Amino acid sequence: MDIIEKIEIAKIIGIGDDGIKTLDSISDKISHNMDLEKIAVNQDVDKDYVRDLLDGVDVLFLTYNSEDKKSLQIVNAIAYMAEERRVLSIGLDSAQKENKDDVNLNREFKIDESNTDILLNVINMLLDSISQSCMINIDLSDLKETLCSEKGIKYSCSEFNKEVSTEDIAKSLFESTIKTSEEFTDSNQVILVEMDSNYCDEEKMLIVLNELLMKIQDSNECSYDSIFSLYVREKAEGKIKIGLVCN
Repeated sequence: MDIIEKIEIAKIIGIGDDGIKTLDSISDKISHNMDLEKIAVNQDVDKDYVRDLLDGVDVLFLTYNSEDKKSLQIVNAIAYMAEERRVLSIGLDSAQKENKDDVNLNREFKIDESNTDILLNVINMLLDSISQSCMINIDLSDLKETLCSEKGIKYSCSEFNKEVSTEDIAKSLFESTIKTSEEFTDSNQVILVEMDSNYCDEEKMLIVLNELLMKIQDSNECSYDSIFSLYVREKAEGKIKIGLVCN
């Protein structure tokens, strides 16, 4: 049986009524990978309180509605101290309208019914990729380099049976890409691979991984500097899950 260890360096905080509602709706899908907190808009969020919230945290997620200005003030207060501590801060904004106010986060994603599953899959895979349980893991600083770019992010995530060719896997990933904007730096890419132990023989895993990475690189329109991770899970489904994050 596959045992999932919580990533102790990650935390997600729901802020305000809408942010807490979003957190409650996704908690069953992310609670295995991070600690959960909730902050109401009428709470006293002083420096000591935020300092305790960020103690030992390297990756921070905030759920909120940017149309709620009180929530946004709390987001920025936490984000300011997160920046001081060099914590990677990522916002999940449920507002339907585009936020025109400055948000002091490293990266902000819109979250709604259309992208929730894919976004949460990518988030979980990103956290898995920096864990010690990951067979080939990546450094948090490399992850920051991709996520903290000044322009947009493209991301995708899909699961495939072993019968699907690497060419079809790459094609499907690029066809299902979600964009946060229309402007990108086109410089960095993270390829996240989660392979069932039953997907192929153990001695072939690195060969399959290399073929997949080469096919994704060849299918790219841009020449990215790429990093990758490989997480092997003890399952009997014989599937492979791939996540892509490009800046």
